[in-house]
Order: sequence, then structure tokens, then C-alpha cells
Amino acid sequence: MTRKLPGKAERYFTTGISMITSHGPNGSNVMAAEWVMQISYNPILIAIFIHKGSQTLKNIEKTKEFGVNVASEKQTSQVSVAGGYSGSEIDKLQIKNLFNTVKSKKIRAPSISGCTINAECILVKKEKTGDHVMLVGKAIHIQHDESQSPLIYHRNRYFQIGHAIEPQREEIPVDRETFEFFTNLAQKRFVLKCIGVTVKSKNKILVVKQPNSFMQTIPLCIPPSGKNHTRYLEKFLKKMKLDFELCQEPIMKRFVLKYEKNSQRINMIQYNGKTKSDKEHLWKPVNSDPILSIL
Repeated sequence: MTRKLPGKAERYFTTGISMITSHGPNGSNVMAAEWVMQISYNPILIAIFIHKGSQTLKNIEKTKEFGVNVASEKQTSQVSVAGGYSGSEIDKLQIKNLFNTVKSKKIRAPSISGCTINAECILVKKEKTGDHVMLVGKAIHIQHDESQSPLIYHRNRYFQIGHAIEPQREEIPVDRETFEFFTNLAQKRFVLKCIGVTVKSKNKILVVKQPNSFMQTIPLCIPPSGKNHTRYLEKFLKKMKLDFELCQEPIMKRFVLKYEKNSQRINMIQYNGKTKSDKEHLWKPVNSDPILSIL
């Protein structure tokens, strides 16, 4: 079979690599698969995409089971051999200086030690997709090794995971009362997602007193999950009897409040607004509060 070499753009996808194990009439086999992904949490479903002429596909069609062994950064040689040879050419798992297999808990196909994840799957769906066949397996046993780091594949080369990249957020030191106000709003959520409107006049910004709190902030609310944020804000302003006109498109403010060693991440969708009357509202100098100064 002649395979078309991927074009330049196709090489820029970045994936991990898994070794798919199976068992069939000719014994156990392993192949390397770049297109492997978890597609459900409950139940745990894993999709793999393989060529229709492969020995692995024949094995899985017969036994209705397979193993997904997510390669670690130490397994470049195993991956290269698993992907570079067909099971019809050589019994790859018998190459003793490469593969260290262990007996699986629930399926006949072996597991490969040294991987970041070993999942034992039973086949629940098969579907031809383009020039590959999609096989979806339900994991009936899964384990991971925290000491191993996954192997990364990009532009026909292997890479390691580097240092973690922290999302870009502006840090704002605040006092205890301010920090507690926003963490209470977050209700233990990792990121507090809210939407608000800023109305400015000269060097002042319009604020409202928050219910049951000393806090004075811009008008903001926390839409329930799945609700349209802008429409929820408009209803909130109307309920607060704030006659505002939302101007332009919203912007995103991402910041993290810091109090001593504690932090609270906040994503705030922010509209600029106009009000018909300045006299009816409470105004604060923009630089009087560290949060107001960035809005």
C-alpha cells in the first residue's frame, strides 16, 4: 500500500504516542498509534485510529479487546520499532531488549511496562473514518505511573514535556476582607468567572455596594453555567435599577488576587458602559483600589 507523505501543515499537529497491544491467532502484537484520545470520563472511553490493513485491526476485530499503553519519554526505541515494523514481518514483542511486557488484569493482550498509562479496553464501536478505522474501547482496567512523563511527537521527532507555563494573569495584592469577599463568591471554584460593567467619569469609576458586605465594586454578577453572560448582565442591571448602556464589545480581564500565601483566580468579562445621570450613583477614584485601577 502506498501512503501519501503528509504535507507541511499536517506535520505541525502535536500529539502523544501510544503502543496498542492486541492478541490474535498469531499471538500478541504491538503497534504505535499517534491518534489516540480519551473521549469520555464516565465510562472511560478511548478512541484509537489505525489503518484498515493492519494486523492489530484483525486481532481486535476477532477478540473485541485491546490495550492502550501511553508511551513515556524513555520509550522512543520501543515506539520506533512498534511503528516501523508490521506484525506480519516480525514478532515485535519477542524482541527482548526492547519490550518488557506484563500480564494484563482483564484482557489477553499484554501490557507494556514503563508507560505513563496502561488501559485495558473492550471494543464498543468500530467505524471507518477517512483513510483510518476508528475503534472505541471502554477501559475496564486502567492505571498510571506518576514517575513517568509522556512522550510528545511533533514534526516526525520526539520531545519531552518542558516547564509548566502559567497562564498570563496580573497579580493584585489585596487585604483580607477583599480576598474573602471574592473567594466566597467563587464558592471553592478554581477560577471565579464573572461579568461586569465599568462606567468612568474623569478619574472616577462607578461602584455599587455589594449585598451583605462592605465591598464597593463595579456592578458585576456571576452567571450560572450555560447561561448567556451578556443577557444575564443586562437582566442583573435592570434588577439593580441601573440604567446603563453597554458600549462596544466586551474585553477579558484575567487576574489573580493575592493575600499572604493564598490566591484566587478571576476571569472577568468587562463591558464599558454609559449612564444617563452621574449624580445618582456612587463614584470612587480609580486609583483608590487595586482592583478598580486595572478595570
